[in-house]
Amino acid sequence: METFARDLREKIQSELTRYETPRSAILPILHLIQDHCEWIQPMHVEGLEREFGLSRVHVQEVATFYSMYRLEPCKPFRILFCDNLVCAMMGAEGVMDKIRSHMASFPTDKCPFSLQGVPCLGVCDGAPAMLVNKERHLRVNRDNVDAILASYK
Repeated sequence: METFARDLREKIQSELTRYETPRSAILPILHLIQDHCEWIQPMHVEGLEREFGLSRVHVQEVATFYSMYRLEPCKPFRILFCDNLVCAMMGAEGVMDKIRSHMASFPTDKCPFSLQGVPCLGVCDGAPAMLVNKERHLRVNRDNVDAILASYK
């Protein structure tokens, strides 16, 4: 049984040929899978082992280490909120609590947001910072976060 569509299989195989060792290709291969399938499912990890000989453990380690990979079905709006020291000092936890409260106002299966704390978004001068999908928001606080989230309805 093949896990991947033909065009995706070809792209994965092409990516494997670009690297000296197959393990080195895991990052770009996971990007290919996510771009094609929206999220990385357990069957994809198993398929990489079965069909391409990549260690399931190594693939899973990479997929769970980096916040850029989605391991659950996508919500329309994915919030990545920086929770490093600088953002924490600027009130990140309180803002994240307010986001969680906003999310809780929706029925569980209807909430359009997912929230994930990440160690760095690389914009410490705009702390606290968050990404909603690929849109960056700086100096997010308890006073402006509701308006930011409301803009994504």
